[in-house]
Amino acid sequence: MLLVRLGWAGRPGVAAIGWAAIVAALIALTLRDGAWGLAVGTVAGLLTALALVVQAGWVAPGRTHRAPRDAATVVLPRRRGNLARRLTVFVLVVPVGFIAAQWLAFAIQAMARRAGAGEADAIVLTLFFQPVLWGCLMAWQMTRGSVARMIVPPASAGVLGAILWGIA
Repeated sequence: MLLVRLGWAGRPGVAAIGWAAIVAALIALTLRDGAWGLAVGTVAGLLTALALVVQAGWVAPGRTHRAPRDAATVVLPRRRGNLARRLTVFVLVVPVGFIAAQWLAFAIQAMARRAGAGEADAIVLTLFFQPVLWGCLMAWQMTRGSVARMIVPPASAGVLGAILWGIA
């Protein structure tokens, strides 16, 4: 988590190394101790992250007062194309992203079973990874600049899931 925190200062390479270390540590703990190892590693990471956020908030300068802003208004799309685009974005992010995350979570479960994980551990991995993967896919999709680019994240998850399932 400390490397991820250092990445906040504008060093994206350091943050990427930090995230890779976190993932590797969680995988190692899961392989060694199953769901218990994953749970302990996740809680330790969350507590460390919370401590870093509290420390950053503690040393941050005081807030400056800003002039009040007008409340944002929600404007309905006036053209049919805008409504279709919003509907397409919703379909790509919610059901398609969910299915891709579920597919990848099942592939991870198959890999865990192949590696000798018990039935309970494999099911817990699926229940843990599906919402995490879906959240990651949604975040990735919502940062894309066009609807066409929003197809890449669930397609990538689907292909990775198929490869992992094929290996398992």
